[in-house]
Amino acid sequence: MKRLEKVNELIKEELAKIIDRMIEFPEGALVTVTRVEVSEDKLYANAFFSLLSARGNGISEIEILNLLKKTVYAIQQALNKKLRIRPVPKIRFFIDEAEKKRERIEELLSGLEEQS
Repeated sequence: MKRLEKVNELIKEELAKIIDRMIEFPEGALVTVTRVEVSEDKLYANAFFSLLSARGNGISEIEILNLLKKTVYAIQQALNKKLRIRPVPKIRFFIDEAEKKRERIEELLSGLEEQS
């Protein structure tokens, strides 16, 4: 495994723990850090998340994204204290569109299986 891949995985794991401890998400929302992509110069890390929410609770990914962006400074501070790498990349949050596409494909495939 290359060093950048190791850094991606390390940041993903730590970020997931920090977010779980620090942020109160609306009831019924399960937010998962799906992947982290650190830039080649290791100055920035794009953190992608997906939202699994209970039906009918009306929570959107945009609301979760805004909540993460609002608390990014505190999340960044916690990550800086936890990681021993320098520099610690600056975190930027994004909705994981690839995850949404995978889920949609799985839904379509399961629909085909039920029909046959």
